[in-house]
Amino acid sequence: MSLPNNKKLSILYTLQILKDYSDEKHLLSQNEIAKKIYNLYGMECERKSIGTNIDSLIDFGYDIVKNSSGCFLASREFETSEIRFLIDAVFSSKSIDSRHSRELANKLSNLLSSYQRKQYKYIYKADELNRTNNKELFYNIDIINEAIEKNKQIQFEYNRFCYKENNKKKKPYIVNQYCLINNQGKYFLVCNYDYFDEIGNYKLERIHNIKILDTDIKPIKQVKGFENGLDIAKYANENIYMFATNSVNATIQIYDDWATAYVEEWFGKNATFYEKDNKIYADVVANESSLIYWCLQYGEVIELITPITTREKIKDILKEMSKRYN
Repeated sequence: MSLPNNKKLSILYTLQILKDYSDEKHLLSQNEIAKKIYNLYGMECERKSIGTNIDSLIDFGYDIVKNSSGCFLASREFETSEIRFLIDAVFSSKSIDSRHSRELANKLSNLLSSYQRKQYKYIYKADELNRTNNKELFYNIDIINEAIEKNKQIQFEYNRFCYKENNKKKKPYIVNQYCLINNQGKYFLVCNYDYFDEIGNYKLERIHNIKILDTDIKPIKQVKGFENGLDIAKYANENIYMFATNSVNATIQIYDDWATAYVEEWFGKNATFYEKDNKIYADVVANESSLIYWCLQYGEVIELITPITTREKIKDILKEMSKRYN
């Protein structure tokens, strides 16, 4: 219903109508905008005042295209393709429960026109994906970021899935948190567990009952291997599966040229390719545990040459696997 003395709101209503009901395929005349303002907000506007509003919005910087057929909002905070990418990322993330997935996707789609939003009806199928049921994810993110700013330790319960031990009382973890990393659609807390002198990675979706403590965190430079601080990008690149073990310099032999794509996909610019004796090799730096499981994953077309100690660990795993499958 219209409120008294609210004519100054008409320019905001005009903008909202353009956001919701116009795009390059759906132009609105000034009369149509005035009609929608009346139907939605109860305000009567003259066609000329709508024209003045549109000119003012253009002067302010809004990209509004006008022609003989009408006008539309030509550019928004995000391009349609960018919104599509973000919605798909939210929809496919298994770290977010279905309710939050729908809510986030709807917020993103609201940046588009009502006609463009129809492309994203699939977001209501969020319940059908296998995903976490942890409702605390975004709360946990807020608390962890607050703790990082205050340099205070956090305490939480960590729910590891065990068939026989799920009903056991969970021991609280007290950690020194340093950063959050999103890796392959999973959110990880990078921290140091007080009982160990090394970095650990904990999935955010498994963290419950988190709280900030009064005790200061251990500086990252006091953690073994991080005396020069934590380079987040370097750490994420080397820990492709987010295992918390030391990184190693490794050489991989690649048996088929097309298989170089697997190395490039996982190690990116950290991989150096070269040929020697008509054989293809790549030098990489990676977390040792991650490297072992990556080599097992692509073992048909690659072989770890060095380090020898890591190569021996792979051989031991394969021997044990061979026993089971025989």
